[in-house]
Parts: sequence; C-alpha cells; structure tokens
Amino acid sequence: MQTLKSNDESNYEAERRIQRLSLHLNPIPIPHLTWNHHHHPLQMENCSRGGKKLIVDANSLTDYMRGKYRDIQEKVFDYFNANPQLQTPLEISKDNHRELCMNQLLGLVRGAGIRPLHYVVNDPAKYFAILEAVGSVDMSLGIKMGVQYSLWGGSVINLGTQKHKDKYYDGIDNLDFPGCFAMTELHHG
Repeated sequence: MQTLKSNDESNYEAERRIQRLSLHLNPIPIPHLTWNHHHHPLQMENCSRGGKKLIVDANSLTDYMRGKYRDIQEKVFDYFNANPQLQTPLEISKDNHRELCMNQLLGLVRGAGIRPLHYVVNDPAKYFAILEAVGSVDMSLGIKMGVQYSLWGGSVINLGTQKHKDKYYDGIDNLDFPGCFAMTELHHG
C-alpha cells in the first residue's frame, strides 16, 4: 500500500534534487586550482605551431609496439598479403563472409602452419599476439579464432578430462573439429 507524502517531505525531496542538479551547473571550487578568468581547468588551449618537429624512428617504435612476438605477427600478415583471395572485400554478404572467415582460419592453420591452440596452452602471450594480428586482418576472423581456440579449445583444456583432451585436442588444433558459439541475434556482440 502506497502512503501519501506530506508537503514537507515532498518539498525536502524536491529541494534536495535541485541542490544536486545545481552542483553540476556550479561546481564547488577546488582549492588547489586557480579559478579565475585567466586560467580555468576546462579552458581551451591553443595548439603550438611552428614548434620543434618531433623526429621518430619508425622502426624502433614499430619494434616496441609489436613486442617480442613481431615475428609471428609478420608471418600472419605475410600469409594474407600473399593470398589476396582471403582478404575481406568491402561489400560481402553475411553468408559469404562466414564462408570466407572459415577459409581464412583454415588457411592460417593449414596453409601458414600456425597452431593457435598450442600457444593457448604453452604461450598465451604469443596466442594473443597472433589474435591481435588476425583481428587487424578481419575482426570477424579474430572472433572466429577466439571461439575456436579460447572458448572451444579452452573448455576442453581447462574443463575436460584426459580422455577429452586425448580425443579432441588435435582435431581442435587442426580444425578437423570446428567449434561454435550459439547466439540468438545477428550482428550483436
């Protein structure tokens, strides 16, 4: 049963709400900041022009950004550059894209000889470096690889008994046993 509020209670709630809203419009000054018309924390700053040009060694920066697994990432890029039929066109239907993703993953595993499940087990950082490179080729391929090796392969590795590992490991690794992840909506997630 809903009780009626008195006028005093309603007024108190309204005043409290107005006070909270006013704090967004007139924030409380922070003592250690200088609040004047010359310097305001949200004041727009002009970009410096004509300053000293920053010179960057692109190779060193690339080495740093790629990390210690640059070689395996380059192998992924080289494979897809050498196989233009596996590159994702701009206009592709959903069904054709699904088929292409499977062919891309098959090519990566069987053509380029990259075995992601091995790295999931033995060198997860290298697996994620491969996943990063694959995602830059086609994000859907990165998702497909994650489903195959992280979800399906990871479930067998982490939750399966030795019997399951013996039965499924090689088939998951070489894509004889492709995995899936059920979703009820298209184009979400």
